[in-house]
Amino acid sequence: MRVGRGISGLLAFALLLVLAVMSAWDQQPHGFRGESAPGDVFSAERAQRVIEEIARAPHAVGSAEHARVRDHLADELRNLGLATEIQRGVGTYPGGLSAPESAFAQVSNIVATLPGADSTGTVYLTAHYDSVTSGPGANDDSVGVAAIMETVRALRDGDGTLRNNVVVLLTDAEEPGLLGAEAFVAAGGYDKRGVVINHDARGASGPALLWRITHPDGPLIRAVARAPYPNTDSTTTAAAGAGIPSSTDFVSFESGELRVLDWAFAGSSAYYHNREDTPEHVNLPTVQQLGENTLALTRDFGQRDLAETSDGADAAYFPLPFAGLVVIPAWVILVLAALGTLGVIGLAWWVRRAGEASVKAIAGGAITLVVAVPIAVAATYGLWWLLQEIRPAYQASPVDPYRPEFFHIAVLVLSTAVLIGWYAFARRVFGPTGTAIGLLAGVTLLGAGIAVVSPPAAQVLVLPAAAAVLGVGASFVIGDPWRLPVLTLLLAPAALFLGSTAWAGVQTGLVTAPFLAAPAIVLLGALLLLTLSRSWPARRGWLVPGAALVLTVVLAAAGMAVDRFDDRHPRLSQIIYALDADRAQARWLSMLAPDAWSRDFVSTGGPEGSFAELWDYAVATGDAPAQALSVPIAEVTSDRTEAGRRTVTLRMRSTRGAYRLDLRWPDGAVESVKVAGRTAHSLPEHGFRFWAPPAEGVEVELSAPAGALPLTLVDYTWLPDSGIESFGTPPLDTYFRQDSTAAVFVRVPGL
Repeated sequence: MRVGRGISGLLAFALLLVLAVMSAWDQQPHGFRGESAPGDVFSAERAQRVIEEIARAPHAVGSAEHARVRDHLADELRNLGLATEIQRGVGTYPGGLSAPESAFAQVSNIVATLPGADSTGTVYLTAHYDSVTSGPGANDDSVGVAAIMETVRALRDGDGTLRNNVVVLLTDAEEPGLLGAEAFVAAGGYDKRGVVINHDARGASGPALLWRITHPDGPLIRAVARAPYPNTDSTTTAAAGAGIPSSTDFVSFESGELRVLDWAFAGSSAYYHNREDTPEHVNLPTVQQLGENTLALTRDFGQRDLAETSDGADAAYFPLPFAGLVVIPAWVILVLAALGTLGVIGLAWWVRRAGEASVKAIAGGAITLVVAVPIAVAATYGLWWLLQEIRPAYQASPVDPYRPEFFHIAVLVLSTAVLIGWYAFARRVFGPTGTAIGLLAGVTLLGAGIAVVSPPAAQVLVLPAAAAVLGVGASFVIGDPWRLPVLTLLLAPAALFLGSTAWAGVQTGLVTAPFLAAPAIVLLGALLLLTLSRSWPARRGWLVPGAALVLTVVLAAAGMAVDRFDDRHPRLSQIIYALDADRAQARWLSMLAPDAWSRDFVSTGGPEGSFAELWDYAVATGDAPAQALSVPIAEVTSDRTEAGRRTVTLRMRSTRGAYRLDLRWPDGAVESVKVAGRTAHSLPEHGFRFWAPPAEGVEVELSAPAGALPLTLVDYTWLPDSGIESFGTPPLDTYFRQDSTAAVFVRVPGL
């Protein structure tokens, strides 16, 4: 390598780091519009008024507060001039989800229509309006609802009538399992020519990200490229489409053959499903980003011939800071991967012929760089594990601590320490040139391998690697003083991709950052090290990764000192009061290890007997006084056996206003089940859940082999509201997970 001599290489490296930081900064939301903004534009401050009205309190499906929110939103949509109805039905898990138990719910979807002038299809603006029982859901998903409401208001104020129909679909019972969206699709009658703009959240700040999209995505993504904040890339959406687990309504809409864009934000994820997910913890710049995108996309799709968005192919795309989204055909990635591979082979031949490095050294550099990726993942995940061991309360955290900034930087620094440690090792073993060409080969060939499987997913490696190959190749054929400037220019794509990818990965939380940020830092950061080929210290190079490790420890210690639990930043706990009404026995149960508060109720160890049959996943249990609670009832209305097959029809109901009813049976005991007229998409192995059961009860039809059919009926209420005398008053610095319940179970007699 003939570039990077002395201070010039360090300056080039520093410049590339600045580009990476600028790329990360550009993606973040900045500023918002106030209530005085013109009526035809989106105002986050106006949307905040909607959020404040929705998120007064938890409004889980079936609760009185849920009914208030539903009626308020329907009235507001009518006031905006939309033909509005509440579509009631029963939803079940969509086909894209699987679980040993199925779920059903009585749902009330809000559907409001703004007719188009000459419609070619329908633009669906979707978000769910229910919350979890454990929090008021200001971000998840009142922000999504408010973004839609403010979008519709702006459309009515400024656009007149669009060409296409616009339908506001506020779904119910998303939190228990996407049940409202499934009911909407199952009912049929919707416009399959439609495009869905879905809104959800897994945090309380950060950029609005298009993290998933239906395929082929080319026609849709070109509209996204015209939006104000097209924060997305085809690596993310390709990975999500390949099966990353999700619990958004996207799954239901996709199964209904609709084209879907799934928007969400994930920063400040400590507030996710938290009692502090309140309007005061809504980030208005995030709302502004999300809302401006929604308004722009609605106007775009609202005026286009939507038939044009149904055909095409997948594209490759990536954000270019301060410029927007770059969209290119996927075949370009394959071509660049092939050219990059040929280029790196040519470079290896060149340096071997010149005697600067052997093939063995180049291969060693490439292989060890790839091995450094899982090492970085393990190191950063190990950091989070260690923090949880030091502070056990973190083990229950959904995703991130409340004040994660020092920890986030520690993840970046630790990943960098692994990268620099590899670089110091490789230079000593394989030499400077062997290491440089080896790292280039490692990134290029890994990108090419991914491109063979999924060209859009490979763009994050193929594009910067191809540019780097060109830059290194140029350094062999041009003279000083242009070698380093040309190389630095062609390494700019690596810096830009590094900034947007690594910081976005860290913002998703310490649980997922090791798998998203660490690989990006090792692979893309390695390309930036090409500028240091002749600037790396000949002696004491190990001091650099050593200093990074020390800095990681300092940052982690600072994070522990800054992040503390208190009344406004409560720790998460979980506990269940379970009553076996047949035996008049009760237990406290928990899915989490005992903490400072719950250890007064439970100790480590699983339950036994009837409690183990229903909660075999509990890790802690304790004695509880059996309180006289009203029991659920199952009335058998029909029981017949024909040709070795037993069919039982029963009506189950709660006598204490429970928000959920479960019917359980031994594994494989039931061959088919119909609940409230609906059949699950897949046969549940050992039971089902029914959310928001009506007071008159739920009709169930079961089919099983002739003989005994043991059934257990369970109902659930939210523990803090259940009147359990032994529960007491929990400390203010503790909040409860949404599955903290009072459960009463009985055997269904006569079966």
